[in-house]
Amino acid sequence: MKKAMRILLWAAFGIYCFALFVLLFLDGRVPSDGSVGFYFAQSNLIPFRSVYDYVQRLMEDRINIEIVIRNITGNLILLLPMGCFLPCLSKHFRRYWRTLAVCFGVICMVELLQPLLRIGFFDIDDLIFNLAGASLGFLIVQIPFVNHILKKLYLYTE
Repeated sequence: MKKAMRILLWAAFGIYCFALFVLLFLDGRVPSDGSVGFYFAQSNLIPFRSVYDYVQRLMEDRINIEIVIRNITGNLILLLPMGCFLPCLSKHFRRYWRTLAVCFGVICMVELLQPLLRIGFFDIDDLIFNLAGASLGFLIVQIPFVNHILKKLYLYTE
């Protein structure tokens, strides 16, 4: 039973990683004609500038609130599962900073690949919200009730 649950956990993590890859790199994204330099020049390196821009556009009635909510919550939810999976997959990731470091690396890779592939822009706000989501996922696994259930299901081993 224990081995089957561990295999199931790894399979679920693999499916999540594949879905993440498809969502971030393949889902309706086609490289544009602009140069890579253009994409990097359009990048946002100022924390919360995108959020500020959203607020400005909302106040000027130039953007739908659903787009703002979808973007912010989407970035929060995107890496939340990784924050849950990593501590369950390996004892090495039971430390918050180790899990956060891996998630940070994944997010940086994604954010740097988007302009290189000309399918999106680097946005520090995406990195911030993705890390917040991964942190939330890690914290969910640490809730005593949740942790107890995961241990009973052999998904969080000692």
